[in-house]
Amino acid sequence: MKQQIRSFTTFIIAGLIHLSVVAQTPEQIFKAAGSPANPKVVLSWNKYYDHAGITEICRKIAAAYPDLAKVESIGKSFEGRDIWCLSITDYKKGNAATKPAIYIDGNIHSNEIQGAEFAMYTAWYLTESFFDTKFIQELLADKTFYIIPSINPDGRDSYMHKGNTASSPRSGVIPVDNDRDGQVNEDGYDDLDGDKEILYMRRKNPNGNLRADPNDPSRMITVPADQKGDYEFLGLEGIDNDGDGLVNEDGYTFEYDPNRDWGWGWQPNYIQGGAYKYPFSLPENRAIMEFVMKHPNIAAAQSFHNAGGMILRGPGGQEDVGTYNAQDVRVYDFIAKKGEELIPGYKYLVVYKDLYSAYGGELDWFYGGRGIYTYSNELWTPYLMFHKEATRDPQDASSSNFNRYLLFKDAFVDWHEYNHPQYGKIEIGGFKKNFGRTHPGFLLESDAHRNMA
Repeated sequence: MKQQIRSFTTFIIAGLIHLSVVAQTPEQIFKAAGSPANPKVVLSWNKYYDHAGITEICRKIAAAYPDLAKVESIGKSFEGRDIWCLSITDYKKGNAATKPAIYIDGNIHSNEIQGAEFAMYTAWYLTESFFDTKFIQELLADKTFYIIPSINPDGRDSYMHKGNTASSPRSGVIPVDNDRDGQVNEDGYDDLDGDKEILYMRRKNPNGNLRADPNDPSRMITVPADQKGDYEFLGLEGIDNDGDGLVNEDGYTFEYDPNRDWGWGWQPNYIQGGAYKYPFSLPENRAIMEFVMKHPNIAAAQSFHNAGGMILRGPGGQEDVGTYNAQDVRVYDFIAKKGEELIPGYKYLVVYKDLYSAYGGELDWFYGGRGIYTYSNELWTPYLMFHKEATRDPQDASSSNFNRYLLFKDAFVDWHEYNHPQYGKIEIGGFKKNFGRTHPGFLLESDAHRNMA
């Protein structure tokens, strides 16, 4: 026994000696071009962080670089979480408030989470690269970055830690009577199998309009009108919680939209769906507004959203076209066209003209109310999967193939049986909430870097 212990001890010591010999020292690391080789704040940019993680990262950056970064809470969310702001500049060359500034935020919508990572990556890269990169030294000598990773910390944590879909909820966590019956959240979606996902329900039906794709049984494809399928969709996971004969009537249909709450061109909900009580009625948006009003040095802004691969500018409504003077539009066009060159698959669009009319949006208040050049990048585009444009063909299997060959099926929950109290024997399955609008891990840092640049 003693001999075995001595042998094991010798093995451990030899292993530690071997590790000490082969481990690279900071001086030995071969630097990849454009990346910090020996960061003080070591982070992985291939995953997503909840509010506690964001708090820790902001504090670590500020602690590691006290002459470049300051962190402060600029307000509280509805549930009392801090709204963190990192002020990045070379404080040895002057106070942040005395320099022209760019404002960056993310995650105004609960489900649009990667904006926080893109914002934090910007702060991390600026501080970690400062001493090795002359351009960043010159930039921070006379410019300031105000970086607010998450405007909507309540919604972020709720989205991450509870059952949700990739597309919803967009709102925060303030209770709303979605179906206008005088009650709140009495019959929303239900995570029936407890996996923190809201997936699809399907049921076998010899007269259904769907069948499994013979090349990929996880996919459901629509059969021609003159044929019969094997399945029918029953909607997203849920039951009739309140016994009124309806399932999920308190879903996301009438949720409030934090990006329809801003005090420029604001319209009530019966005109602009998603508007809340009055401009800046949401505490998170009000905190941002007050911060911007106190910092007149802000000259430009970026609000990270998802998805679609778009570089957006206002106006949100045609009525505001005259607000954008010709000289400013030339500046917008020049910067956005450069963005199209730097970020593969992203397109420069004007909201009202190329998408839809939207009133009370953040970017309109920033420009119309404060004269700040403002973009809203819609992060992630299917182009990044196989470097080809997406199609609207419902039979297009690009997403399934990407999940199958590059994510090794990690993004899909296989169909599995469930005994539903209203529908009987059904099956639950589908893509997880972390797929379709958010970046898979291996593409997260590269797109964050391009958007940051």
